[in-house]
Amino acid sequence: MFSYKGTVIIKYEMKALTGLRVGGSKENFDIGGTDNPVIKTLGVIENYDGRGNNLPEGAPYIPGSSLKGKMRSLLEWAKGRVEYMIEEAKRNSNKKNNKERREEEQGENEEVKQAGNPCICGRCEICKVFGTGSAKTLEGMRLEELPGPPRLRVFDAYPTWESIQKLQETLGENIFTEIKTENAINRLTSRANPRKVERVPAGVVFFGEMAFHLFAKEDPELLKVVFEGMRLLEDDYLGGYGSRGSGKVRFENIEVILRPKAYYFGERVEERLTQKTTVQDILADYDNIKQKLSGLFNA
Repeated sequence: MFSYKGTVIIKYEMKALTGLRVGGSKENFDIGGTDNPVIKTLGVIENYDGRGNNLPEGAPYIPGSSLKGKMRSLLEWAKGRVEYMIEEAKRNSNKKNNKERREEEQGENEEVKQAGNPCICGRCEICKVFGTGSAKTLEGMRLEELPGPPRLRVFDAYPTWESIQKLQETLGENIFTEIKTENAINRLTSRANPRKVERVPAGVVFFGEMAFHLFAKEDPELLKVVFEGMRLLEDDYLGGYGSRGSGKVRFENIEVILRPKAYYFGERVEERLTQKTTVQDILADYDNIKQKLSGLFNA
């Protein structure tokens, strides 16, 4: 039913088309500083790009969890899984007695909480690609119904060395971000409430990798979901303040590589399945990718 056949590596560049803000924690209080810092490296990462360059301390990066979570959220809206969770929450609510409803009204609304959670059906393509956090759902399944291990791993993405150099030339040594000042204006008094927001400047290019493990015959088709999520993200935003202009990104220079199981046991032979400039180009050529991957399961 499940048999590991290999791993598909997706290498990509992601360009910030507008200022990008993925929030970090504020550990120190700086007079006149920003209340909303971006997440940054806490130390130097040696040879971070495989070309001998060291990523400086304090450089911004994109956590894999932020990218994976946003892609999953957009896919669940696009593929009807949000509606599924809403209906599940309604069904569970109808089973409750009056006492349970009164107790719930006094605290957090459990129906709303459940409806807004990620899909936990364990059967849909999104659960199979991204995983399901509900052990209770899996307990009720027969062996042949189990979704198997989550297929997708998304790693942190770092700015390219060229972007690091450009930022320091433009902003100064060890300065990698911009401070954007915003104002909230009271409609009646016109009183301003200014705030400072830290962002990665537009034009910065990040590079990253994803790994998609192949376990079942359906996985060559499931891989397409990843590229659909990347395409959805390009017309939405990553990080915070997207409704105010931040976080528009574009994937570029995408390379898809197959590393069959033998690659990890001494043979070190991999196959480049495709290399395209845009996600749309990948989707247009996806039948060829699927055919090559399906051969692993037909052998």
